[in-house]
Order: sequence, then C-alpha cells, then structure tokens
Amino acid sequence: MFVYNVIMKYKLIACDLDGTLFNSEFKLSKRTKSVILRAVDAGVIFVVATGRPLRGTELVNNLFEIDLPFIVFNGAAAYMGKSKKLLFESFLDYELAKEAFDIGQRLGLGQVVWTDTRLRANRICPHTLRYQAFYPDLEVPVISDFSEIGDDASCVSKVLWVTDPERIGPLQAEMSAHFGDKLNCFSSLPFLLEFVSPVASKGTALAEIGRLLDIGSHEMIAFGDAYNDVSMFEYVGFSVAVANAPDDIKQACDHVTPSNDDDGVAIAIERFVLS
Repeated sequence: MFVYNVIMKYKLIACDLDGTLFNSEFKLSKRTKSVILRAVDAGVIFVVATGRPLRGTELVNNLFEIDLPFIVFNGAAAYMGKSKKLLFESFLDYELAKEAFDIGQRLGLGQVVWTDTRLRANRICPHTLRYQAFYPDLEVPVISDFSEIGDDASCVSKVLWVTDPERIGPLQAEMSAHFGDKLNCFSSLPFLLEFVSPVASKGTALAEIGRLLDIGSHEMIAFGDAYNDVSMFEYVGFSVAVANAPDDIKQACDHVTPSNDDDGVAIAIERFVLS
C-alpha cells in the first residue's frame, strides 16, 4: 500500500493535534504544512493521533492526496482519512460508561458523550459550549440520563467531563483510583477529563497500525503535549514533546522541541526525519 524511502530512519510519524501540531489558534502554520508534505512525499507515513473524532481532523486530512491512517478518540478507533475505512474500534462497556456519566452528574459537572460519530451533552453551560465550539456544524442533543442515548448504547466511544482546569488533576486521580484498570482515564486538554475503553490508547493504536503496515515501533517517532500521549511515547522508538507541555510530560520524552506556536513539530521533523 505504501512505499518507504529506504534511507529514512523513521517510517512513521505519529502526531497529536491540539497543543502539538495545531497552534494556539487551532491552525497549521505555513511552515508546518510544508514540512509535513515533504515528509509524506519522501515516503513517511504521517498518522494523526488525537482525542478528536475523525470529522475533527479534516484540516490535516485535506493536506494529503493519499489515504493515510488517523487514530481518533484517543486510540478507541482508527480510520483511513480519505476512504473513511474503519481499521479498528474499541467501544466502552455500556455499564462502565453509564457509571462515569452518573458520577459526573452527581458532581454537577458538564459532560459530553461521543457515540461513534454522534455527540451529546448533559446540559448547555459555558463548559460544554466550549467543547461544542470545536464542532460548530454538529447537532448536540441534551440528555439528562445516560439511557437516553438509546440505540447507540453499543457504540459509546468516550465520556468526557468538562470543567475548570484546576479540578481536572484531583478528579483524574480520584477516578483512576475508582475505576482502576476497568476504564482508561486521562486529561487531553486542561479542561477535559476523558474516559475510554481500557484497551484504548494511542500506544495500543500505534501498535495495531504498525502491525497493519509492517512498521516496527523503533521505526516510529511521536509528538505530543499531554497525558494521553504518554502511551505512544512509551511505544515508539523516539518521542518528542513540545515546549508548552507540562514538565512531567517533557521529562517522559527523548527530546523537547519548541512550542506549538513556534513550529516545534516542523523543526523536529526537519532535524530527526528529513535531515
């Protein structure tokens, strides 16, 4: 399916979007676009690895003329960008998703729920509206009880709590202790706490992509800025954090590149992939 440039040390680039590839205005700079296209033209596979759904990745997908893999929902699913072919998926257990939602309700938190390609919110408030702003063309029904997702009960991709950033850390610690290995719980943006399948992570998704494309972990380089990126940092041969990442994320990486507002990903791709 793909032809690799044999002189390339890394055959696959895995890259987070928000806070990493996208700048603070959620845009791609001219330099970043150019460097990504140079890497793809050289035969490198560019894989977006994001918490967003597939419809939230079109800004990158539209750059390419070829069909490339996209890891979405923090590893709960992966699709080919152009053909929309599903590569794999790992939905949440309904009862565990309901439990996470019910706890959020008791805590009075704003919540959003993805079921495959549909989005629902538990209320209209500044927190949920902030998240919905990422998808302005998407209808977002309001549900007060988890049972209202109806026929989509078998395809819950993730439950998100949306609240003030200072609450996320304590809530993540509490929920990680509560659910243990039953749910994967992490923060992808400062105001989000996400719950996905325990077998879903960017790292496990990259392993599956590598199996499908016959690319080893040592032939992959990954970029990120948040706690949901740690699993792919641990999997790939070389990991890079942008300078705007928290200190403990940067310490978990092999290299720190300039921030997302300073073309950090482009600079590192030029240095480690295209040089």
